[in-house]
Amino acid sequence: MGTVTLDTEPPPSYEVATGQAPHELMEPVSLVLQGTEIVVENTGDNTLLYQLSRNITALPPKNKSSSIHLHRVERGASEKTNGEPVTTPIFHLVHPVNADFRHDLPPYFVTATSPEALGNIIFEANKHTLQRTEFSAKLSRDTTSSTKPLFHAKDNQQLVFYSKNSRKDGQQWLDQHGKLLATERHNGQLPTLTMEAPVRRNTRDALVAMWCMMLWYELAESRGAKRERKCDPALQSLRWLANNISQY
Repeated sequence: MGTVTLDTEPPPSYEVATGQAPHELMEPVSLVLQGTEIVVENTGDNTLLYQLSRNITALPPKNKSSSIHLHRVERGASEKTNGEPVTTPIFHLVHPVNADFRHDLPPYFVTATSPEALGNIIFEANKHTLQRTEFSAKLSRDTTSSTKPLFHAKDNQQLVFYSKNSRKDGQQWLDQHGKLLATERHNGQLPTLTMEAPVRRNTRDALVAMWCMMLWYELAESRGAKRERKCDPALQSLRWLANNISQY
């Protein structure tokens, strides 16, 4: 009777696969969202840096998952990867089902799926200026998608990014110290995020996740999406329960 030999050798680490240190500084680039792909602007081969599991600029079909996966994509630099792209899952982007009627989870947040990621982040809409909403990102360090609870108490959450509207430059993203990190604009019809300063790779990952959350928020909170939810019988029932549950 023959025996089966299993290859138990672990996959190469990220550093071995890509030839990069986990916290290496990334030079500024402009990132363009094309469907589910985030590519570097003005490169002949449309260099792919990030991949989404679903298009966040189009309303999903009903009953579609409320979680979107964000992967980082980089070229391998070792013999084990043969120069093929190395895809690393880094975040789940989450807008919970029936978020308007829930109190157990934030309406918009991301959870870390990579040990290199900064941690779980709550994405908050703050105020409307120049007819656009400004946002903030609050980090719970050393948390992942499997951490319970997902987020630290409010006193232990750390502001890592916030956005600010500018008449001249569009939506700007700054760090907790007020340093300009990136500017969001539209290149024709395509959303574009221009990095304004070198940042660590895991910081860029988190900033890209927040940018994607902003685009998802703007779609989910648009008039069309709200009108569709208003006509959904299931949501009408939930709305009735939320308004009348105190009577029981």
